[in-house]
Amino acid sequence: MKVTPTISKIAMLLSGICMGTVGLFITLLKTFPIYSIVFFRGLFGTIFLTILMLSTKSFSLRFFSESFKSHWKYLIIIAITNPLVILFYFFTIQISGTAFAAFLLYTSGIYLLLLLMFTKEEKISKLNYICFILAIIGVSIIMEFWSGTLLSYGLIFGLLSGFTLGILIFSKKKIYNQRKRNNLSSKNVGNFDIFLTWFSTLSIVILFLPVGFNDLFNFTLGDFLISLLLGFIPTAFAFTLYNIGVKNDQGGNIVILSYSEIIVSVIINLFFFPSFSIFTIIGGCLVLSANIIILRYDR
Repeated sequence: MKVTPTISKIAMLLSGICMGTVGLFITLLKTFPIYSIVFFRGLFGTIFLTILMLSTKSFSLRFFSESFKSHWKYLIIIAITNPLVILFYFFTIQISGTAFAAFLLYTSGIYLLLLLMFTKEEKISKLNYICFILAIIGVSIIMEFWSGTLLSYGLIFGLLSGFTLGILIFSKKKIYNQRKRNNLSSKNVGNFDIFLTWFSTLSIVILFLPVGFNDLFNFTLGDFLISLLLGFIPTAFAFTLYNIGVKNDQGGNIVILSYSEIIVSVIINLFFFPSFSIFTIIGGCLVLSANIIILRYDR
């Protein structure tokens, strides 16, 4: 599916806004274990996306086989990292709040930089190294290193969510770059953006089915409706929009718009975690600044 740069920017902005609501759904489903909430997200997201794939004639064995044949290596990486990103992120939200979790999630831009450097996918300028140091300072402020508590589960899970997200974004960019070079979009019948989202959510279902399935029988009507919205708004809808943005991203100028997720997360955090530290905001702003400089000015 070809879209204009303007549509890509709108898609990424809306994606960030929708994904910023995930903390609210976790709070509303707090009676369930985190791994079950991850499973609910993947399950209902996959259901929505399967219906969408059927309606766009993308749910076909031929399309699946062509997509796997072309991108199987990075699809495997996505199948592993995507569930881990969500699990680590949800744990961080539960432990430290949505604002803290969102700021650390977006250390992913730094890890993405390192991957691009080591794989020589892009040239790295001195500015990038300065931004890396800036982000490290930001993370140090978030964790309030002067308090004597250098490590916490919230910090560890938050950094892991950023690390795995960096790998995930790198894998998607590699796939889309390959598709552009080989002109695969015009050869295959099916919507690859939706397929990539469906494949990501399906991997969540497969991984967390053994531990989360039984909690479906503990659903109330309210739990069902909340999980339904969780599967649609910050998952099926947001992930597909994000893939559209990544596909047309050049130098990270579109990815920057996904940081709207943090704004929404902070607003939600003010309602449910009103006592979070001001140092989370200060350190988070440094991390965001480092990411924005890298994504906007590095070529």
